[in-house]
Amino acid sequence: MEIPASFREGDHAVFIEVYKLFHARLFRWFLKRVYFHDTAMDLTQQSFMRLWQYRESLSLDHELEKRVFIVGRSVLINHLKKEATQKKLKAEAGRHLPVGSEPVNDLYQERAGEVNAAIQTLPSVRKRVITLKAFHGFSNKEIAQQLHISVKTVEDHVTKAFRHIRQVVALF
Repeated sequence: MEIPASFREGDHAVFIEVYKLFHARLFRWFLKRVYFHDTAMDLTQQSFMRLWQYRESLSLDHELEKRVFIVGRSVLINHLKKEATQKKLKAEAGRHLPVGSEPVNDLYQERAGEVNAAIQTLPSVRKRVITLKAFHGFSNKEIAQQLHISVKTVEDHVTKAFRHIRQVVALF
């Protein structure tokens, strides 16, 4: 099935049909990969939200079914990256605790607060870019499309934002 022109133009009825057609299959696909019902549901919803959000820029090179699963794969990769980063942060926080003590969320929360404070000091566009990148898992290309800037500009903002955050967090 090709991507209908009315879908790309924002026809909600066509989107609902696409949702009904692929929702269960995409959900099962996620469930096989993440093993948790709630996570699979969230990822399925994120996939359809992203499909709708970027409907106007969908490539006509792929059929609709393939496009749905391409978006799903991207959402899954972003989820797995975010999960790995969180595990790494928790492990890092656990290493700084005295021997014999249990890892506590306090250190993790403190670090998260420092990072959030550093992000709040960024210029507005850079703050938006780093929020989309780090917290929402968007790719540089997706951020560039959403903010109507070049991919190189996004890369520059990300680099400068991370440098700034490291400097500010080091001061705490």
